[in-house]
Amino acid sequence: MENLTANERNYLRKKEAQSWILSLPVMLWLIIFFLIPYVIIFLYSFLETSVYDVEPVLSISAYTEILSQKYVLPFITSLKFAFYTTIICILLGYPAAYFIARSPDKLKNIFLILIIIPFWTNFVIRIFSWRIFLAPHGVLSNILLYLEIIDTPLRLLRTDFAVLLVMVYVYLPYMILPLYSVIEKIDFSLLDAAMDLGAKPFKSFCKITLPLTKQGILAGTILVFIPALGTYIIPQLIGHKDSLFIGQVITYKIKNIPRNWPVASALSFVLVLIVIALLLLSYYINIRINRKGVVMLNPEEPNNRGVFSRLNVSNHLSSKHERQKKNMLKTRQNKMN
Repeated sequence: MENLTANERNYLRKKEAQSWILSLPVMLWLIIFFLIPYVIIFLYSFLETSVYDVEPVLSISAYTEILSQKYVLPFITSLKFAFYTTIICILLGYPAAYFIARSPDKLKNIFLILIIIPFWTNFVIRIFSWRIFLAPHGVLSNILLYLEIIDTPLRLLRTDFAVLLVMVYVYLPYMILPLYSVIEKIDFSLLDAAMDLGAKPFKSFCKITLPLTKQGILAGTILVFIPALGTYIIPQLIGHKDSLFIGQVITYKIKNIPRNWPVASALSFVLVLIVIALLLLSYYINIRINRKGVVMLNPEEPNNRGVFSRLNVSNHLSSKHERQKKNMLKTRQNKMN
């Protein structure tokens, strides 16, 4: 800023003022509909409960109550299922995103539409369709009974397996889409150069593809883990009462009489703190990844000479490939002339 002229400073100030003005509606929306409700939840968590509402008496009884085992177990259950869902979504979503990214352009659009189509249907309707599919006398059991693969109807509904299955189904697109957007930008000629240098496919994937897609994995993990942590509809419609999620407990505290708004608010606020901590952790990991990505190597150091020699070979191969392309184009043009 010190080396800029007065006109340049004025221009930068105007651009900054314009950016603030354009972001003002969004900021107001977030303050009114997100920040203020969180403040209300925080204040309610320090009040005393009554039969239907709260009493204006300051107390920390809600926070002491949620430390008991009956409230800790739902937190552990929610974290466990969110973790399992995220891992399975990575294992299933990464190959799917890679396949879509390497497909021809026409097929890419078809595959992306197929992934997005479930979002066109109401979320609750999709969960109810899984109830029909997994019910003891539902579609799956009737098909298996008709084919004489099983003798008795399957008891999949109201099980942990059914909850995990539906959670993976719901949140898998949130993993595929960010991974696809990152994988599509990879220069796949790097893999060819690695193959020419003698690297096997698995080693090329671990050394080139996987590091270049860390950002997509991190983004997909955030988009899957955080909503899975606070999910309510899926365990409510698919799960069983012996495996309660924290979202169900919060709802029961508000819906059932006597209502306990302070405990529900305390549970919600603790859940928000967990999400904020996870976001800060992901931000820290992202910074570490970016720092590793811009580390400069000194070619004079003995440990780095091998790296630079491989880079030189790779550059030589790529330049040779470009020369071959140019020669082929010249040959075609001469034939046409």
